[in-house]
Amino acid sequence: MQNPIATMQMKNGKVIKMELFPKEAPESVKNFISLSKRGFFDGLYFWRIENGKLIQSGCPDNDGAGALEYCIKSECKENGVDNKLKFTRGTVGLGRFEFNTENSDFYIVLVDTPQLDDKFTAFARVIEGMDEADRIGSLESVEDGFLHRAVEKVYIETMTVETFGVEYGEPEKLKGFTKEEVVAKMNEVMEERKRTGFKVI
Repeated sequence: MQNPIATMQMKNGKVIKMELFPKEAPESVKNFISLSKRGFFDGLYFWRIENGKLIQSGCPDNDGAGALEYCIKSECKENGVDNKLKFTRGTVGLGRFEFNTENSDFYIVLVDTPQLDDKFTAFARVIEGMDEADRIGSLESVEDGFLHRAVEKVYIETMTVETFGVEYGEPEKLKGFTKEEVVAKMNEVMEERKRTGFKVI
C-alpha cells in the first residue's frame, strides 16, 4: 500500500511535498489528513523559525498557543509507541508540551536532530521542496523564550493529501485545552527549560 503524500502549496508558488507514515504514527497521520481535508492549514503561516534548524506551522492562532477542542496521543517510543522514525533532516514532527498534547502544530527539521528521537512524534518526511524549507529557515526571526518567532510571514495557500484511494478516518481524540491553559503550559515549559538548560534543538 502506498503511503499518503501531502502537498503544501505556498502562497509564493513554491511546493513542499511530504510522505506520511501511517504504519509508524497512525493517529498522527489520520489527524493530519483530516485537518487537511477540511482546509485547516490553508492560510496559516510558519510562525516559528529556528534559523537553519527548524520551521514550524499549524497553529490556528499563528503563535504556538492556539487551542483545538482535542489532542491526540504522542506516538513515540517514550510514550509506549513503536515508532521507528528518526529526526533526520526533512523529518516532520508534531509539537507538544507534554505527552498526549499534540494536535495541529507541525514542524520540519532542517538538520539531523537526534535529541528528538523517541521523545517526540515523527510522522512524515519531506520528499520534495527542501530548498523552500531551507529558505524559510533562513528568514529573520526574533527570540521569545525558548523559541524564535518569524518576522517575515510565509503563508500556506493550501494543504492537500493524496491517499491513493485509502480512507484513513478520524483519529482517537483526547481531551483538549483552552487558550488560557495552552498559554499557561507554554510558560511552564519555558520556565522548566530555563531551569534545566534543556534545549529541543
